[in-house]
Amino acid sequence: MDTIGIFNGAAGGMRIRFGRTLSCLAASLTLGLGLVSAAAVLSAQAQQPDAAAEARSGKAAAETGPVHLTILYTQGTTELDETAGRGGMARLAGTIRQERAAHPNLLVLHGGQTLAPSVLAFYDQGAHIIDLLNGMTIDAMAALNREFHHGDDRLSARAFEAGFPIVTTNTVDRATGRTPDGLEDAVVLNAGPLRIGVMAATPVLTRETTRAQRTEFRDPVPALRAKAAALRADGVDLVVAMTGYAGDTHRSVLAARPADIVLYQDRNRPFAVDYDGHFLSATVGPQAAWVLALDLTVERGTGPDGKPQVIWTPAPRLIDSATVPPDPAVLIQSKAYAARLDTMLRMEVGRLTAPLDTRKESLRTGENAFANAVVDTLRETLDADVALINGGGVRGDRQYPADTLLTRRDIYTILPFHDVGVVLDITGQQLWEAVESGVSAVEQLQGRFPHLSNARAEIDLTRPPGQRLRSLSIGGKPVGRSTRYRLATSSFLAAGGDGYGVLAGVPRLVEDRNTEFISTQMIDQIARSGEFVPRLDGRMTVRR
Repeated sequence: MDTIGIFNGAAGGMRIRFGRTLSCLAASLTLGLGLVSAAAVLSAQAQQPDAAAEARSGKAAAETGPVHLTILYTQGTTELDETAGRGGMARLAGTIRQERAAHPNLLVLHGGQTLAPSVLAFYDQGAHIIDLLNGMTIDAMAALNREFHHGDDRLSARAFEAGFPIVTTNTVDRATGRTPDGLEDAVVLNAGPLRIGVMAATPVLTRETTRAQRTEFRDPVPALRAKAAALRADGVDLVVAMTGYAGDTHRSVLAARPADIVLYQDRNRPFAVDYDGHFLSATVGPQAAWVLALDLTVERGTGPDGKPQVIWTPAPRLIDSATVPPDPAVLIQSKAYAARLDTMLRMEVGRLTAPLDTRKESLRTGENAFANAVVDTLRETLDADVALINGGGVRGDRQYPADTLLTRRDIYTILPFHDVGVVLDITGQQLWEAVESGVSAVEQLQGRFPHLSNARAEIDLTRPPGQRLRSLSIGGKPVGRSTRYRLATSSFLAAGGDGYGVLAGVPRLVEDRNTEFISTQMIDQIARSGEFVPRLDGRMTVRR
């Protein structure tokens, strides 16, 4: 069987593979694939029971002429403005408007990962994103891990505000056993005479990386298979699933092939389409710099055995948003949102006395000056014996030169999450296990890397995970394994996030509802003196 693939070549050009690699294509080229010989023929038993087809069309197994359907896919649109003339909300809206004018049967699917993190989302928990998307005629959006970032209640609020369904197929509310309030486990969208089922697989890892305490995240593959079967029994013509890469969810979903089409996210593949004649998978990068269009030719008919069948052939296109004029109304709306907080975010906090590094590699592989300041502030504010934060809670991913005047915008960019302080009653053994877990995946640059206050740790990365913490002291004394300590940490880690499951069951001495956001604590701390002095003091010794 021939295999078609579109992917990034070694030299960075776009390539298309039909059995073997053909010539390099420019990234903005329209990618028509002419795949009639590789048409996907799906049996009536799997796709269109006679009763469902009869209910839809008025007669069973009726043959129709070809129907042209376009699926437009984007994901990860957290930024309001364009970058280098591409992406941003206004250009995405312009792309959708242009495609709707050209293709009457158009479905716009948003892959999610858009409600967080961003500076503006820190204040409104993603409400501005929903407001902007409401003006773009989105047909459905996936709820992935970042949609749950602000918690169950906030996501439900956003879902009720949305003028389109937000879908999660594999999550349930623990209290009700049903899909979380306001969300859908699947939707059926009409495009001309066609009925398209849409599902979404939320990564199971979401339970470790968000504050969604009420939601149960189930294995996505069985959930998708069961829902796809129900959709097909209902007579849909095609089934589409969306998913993300957290915890390699996309890999398990792609291997299972629970739908006719899987639209996924992969940070290592900014664009790819693979099709083998029956199953199509596709990905595109975030921020709508490029938008994926799948032009499908779909035809209902009767097979040689007399049973109904659906034949479909795809022709992918990659739309360069730089070639599309921004939508004027959405452009005004985006600028209004940006201006609303600009005055507040431009407020000066303090001046750097030395260079500062908030790049991922610096925060997730060893001691970091900004992380030191954050964890020290947390311990002092909560009057704890020791404090612990994770490197993944600090973002920004840039270097700041000495004498930089830090603003509120800078601090909220570096600390974009709604984490508040918690004090736990922890034993030395539990703290040891927490730090050991934190250094177990340094090679993968995972966000769990630990940063400590009033403590020193010696770490040996030449040893296997689970045996890397060689020594740990608190207040200048070796940690007592049975000694109890007041540990200040983030509400995220206290709930067991980022692999810190050992903290989840520890008694709380100070609850998260009684403290300020960690970012607010940092702003207050720097503003008191008007200076920020980054310091490395050797508290984390890492052998490589």
